[in-house]
Parts: sequence; C-alpha cells; structure tokens
Amino acid sequence: MRHIAVLGPNPAWQKTLFFDRFQYDGINRAREMQCFPAGKGINFCRAAKCHGKVPCKLIQFGGGDTGGYICRELGKEEMDVWTVRTVAPTRTCSTCLCLATQTMTEIIEPSYAATTAEVASMLEYFHEALEGAEGAAFCGTLPTGTDPYLYGRAARLAAEFRKPLLLDSYQNLQPVFDSGAELWLKINADELRAMTGEADIRAALRKVFTFNGIRFVAITDGPSDAWCGDGTRTAVYHLPELEKVVNPIGCGDTASAVWMSEILSGTDPFEAFRIALGAASANCLSAFPGSYDPAEAARIAAVITLA
Repeated sequence: MRHIAVLGPNPAWQKTLFFDRFQYDGINRAREMQCFPAGKGINFCRAAKCHGKVPCKLIQFGGGDTGGYICRELGKEEMDVWTVRTVAPTRTCSTCLCLATQTMTEIIEPSYAATTAEVASMLEYFHEALEGAEGAAFCGTLPTGTDPYLYGRAARLAAEFRKPLLLDSYQNLQPVFDSGAELWLKINADELRAMTGEADIRAALRKVFTFNGIRFVAITDGPSDAWCGDGTRTAVYHLPELEKVVNPIGCGDTASAVWMSEILSGTDPFEAFRIALGAASANCLSAFPGSYDPAEAARIAAVITLA
C-alpha cells in the first residue's frame, strides 16, 4: 500500500490549557485542559490522515509513562506507528492559550538522548517502512544529545530506495544534503534565515538552492506571506485574515503533510502548496494539532492569492 515513511523522533505528551485571561507574574487558573499526543511527526501524520490522500507510517521514540500515554492514544486514533521504546521518558509540552487575547505561550520540557541501540532500531524500522513507500519525511529536531547523524543515515536509505524526502527540520542537515536524496524543504521563515544566514527571504531562497539535493522549497511565516520555489520559479502566497485563531500549533506540520500528499498524488507543487496553506489555516481553528475541517480548508485555499 502506498504511504509516506515518517521519522518523528521527538514526540511529546501535549497539555493544552485554556484561560479566559492569562497574566504573567500571577496565578492563572485554567477553565479547561486537553491532553493528547503531539510533536511534529505525530501532527504530520494526523494531518495527512485528515487530508485522506496518502497514509503514513510513523517511526518515533517513546519512553516512560508519557511514552505509554502517547502509544495508547495513538492506538485510539488508529495511527500506523512503530515506537522504539527508550530508557529515557518522553517529554511533556504545555500550551497556555489566552482566549481574550488569542495569544499562546508554549512551555517545552527538555528531551533526552536516545541510546546507540535505540537509534539503530529506529533506522531498522525506517528501512522497513521505505518498502512500498512513495516518499519519506523527517519531522522536527532530534532529542537533545541523540546521534546527530541519525537523519543523515536515514537520508541515505531514502536515496537508496529512490524516494523523495521532505525535510521539516533545519539543523545539522549537512549529512542529509550529502546523502544523494531528492529533498523537498518545508520550514518556516525564521528557520530559513537561520539555515542560510540571510535576512531577506528572496536572498535566502537563492542560497538554499546551492545546497545539494534540494528540488522544492516551501516557506511558511504564520499569517504573513508564504513562499514556494523550485530554483527557477518563485511564488508568493497572500493568506486571508482569520477571524478567530483557536490554536496555531501544528499549522506548519499540517502544511508539510498536505503539500507532500498532494505532490505525491500528482498535483503541481505550487498548486499543492496553496492547498496546503488552506489546510494549515484551517488547523488554526481547531484545538487539536493536525486536525481540521476539510471544507473549511478548501474555502480558505480558494481565496489565497499568488504573486
């Protein structure tokens, strides 16, 4: 069965707290709390499932009670996931949403290094997931202290299988650029600036195409203009203003999943990114990262303009 092989090595047990008002240096009592699995890989796979065109096989690390919670809840979602059990516990991330100001504060616990044996197991799972895959995706950073060549070694496997590889990560990628894989880069504007050292987006896009293997680049910037290029053509996307943002977490992951799903389904990459941006915007209207109303996504995508 066609699918995307997804490496999401740094998941999180997500707590989202809703406040009528949130005040720094004060006592804040939440009116509601929601808990669920999250992290870039999980959000990517959830959004791809919501989009409904290409399913995913997720490979992740997971340890401790939080890792157990994640596996249990992903089972309820019927997500196809292979978890490498780790000695170290999986992190918890807490999001504080202020309903009055529509602002967000994110608190992220530290993550812990995977062992050499755990990394080897992840690569074995990834190798197996590449069998029959249409493409692969690397989502997010590695847990702190984990072998920095994990992505490079996995990218060489993708190259051997001749699978396009979407990168939703921006640090320590030289081994990936040297792997020989065909790369589709989807990151945000700040990450692009950090990767290239260029403050101007157009200059950064020109520079990023000097890196080996990059075929397409798609850049999000919150509610501001988004960008997509193939080294020859560059398109700028103007997004409509949303009346009410519930939770912006997972919007970039949603864009990545839908963009890749559409390209693998034969859609022109520039049109695919317009569709992806509609889904990412619709994700803002849901408290659950990577989950959105497809009809709302289509409505928003229809009014996104290109320059």
